[in-house]
Amino acid sequence: MVTAYLMLAASIAFEMVSASMTTATKGWTVLKPTVITVFGYFMSYFLFGLCLSDIDLSVGYATWGAVGTVVTPIVGYLIYKEKITKIGIVALVMIIVFTITLNLWG
Repeated sequence: MVTAYLMLAASIAFEMVSASMTTATKGWTVLKPTVITVFGYFMSYFLFGLCLSDIDLSVGYATWGAVGTVVTPIVGYLIYKEKITKIGIVALVMIIVFTITLNLWG
């Protein structure tokens, strides 16, 4: 089970890098970020598929999606200088709480 969660974590990390690099591709016209993005998404889905042998789809996908949803605005704020509102922060905290709840008791 620990290995499955490590694969899920790696899948999420690849997805986060890919999502963050998508803006840098400038509409898929800049080669290096485009290659990184495509490779990252491939690895993300590959590892996600592997982790599902030991993690239920509902828990795995909810975790994968929630972490991506929470981290993406943080990356946008830090790297791309996008704004995060107070209500947005509250919503992100709620996503974290509900994802932890699902993982522990779902």
